[in-house]
Amino acid sequence: MARAPQTTTVHHLVDKRFVGITPDGLRVAMDGEKAAKTGMGPMQLVLNAVGGCAAYDVVEMLRKRKLEIRGYQVELTGEREDATPAPFTKIVATHVFDVPGLDERTARRFAGMAMTKYCSVAASLRAEIEVEVRLLHDPEGDGAADDA
Repeated sequence: MARAPQTTTVHHLVDKRFVGITPDGLRVAMDGEKAAKTGMGPMQLVLNAVGGCAAYDVVEMLRKRKLEIRGYQVELTGEREDATPAPFTKIVATHVFDVPGLDERTARRFAGMAMTKYCSVAASLRAEIEVEVRLLHDPEGDGAADDA
């Protein structure tokens, strides 16, 4: 059974600045400007989404083992093609643990499972995703958009 669709709306603010707003009011700033940035670029958000998704799963696995997390972070580097579009061709995720009692073998297993098995964001990057484009456009500029 499929999960319920998730939605968000990306609003143009000015120039190359945007804000994404979820139905429950959560916001994320996106910025494609070269200087005086106010938010991350879209591809930086993708890297953060992969890291956050995997980290969530790692923390759940550590919690189930009843291990204390004194510190944990995921450092990500994404390599991209020099083309348009410029998708990630490789993502390197370094998981940095400060978790007493966590041996290297288990840490490696948890990080690997999170990145390759459980993380929906990473799986989405590997998937063939159907993209459907719909258009609401007001060619007269009077605010009365028709479904075109």
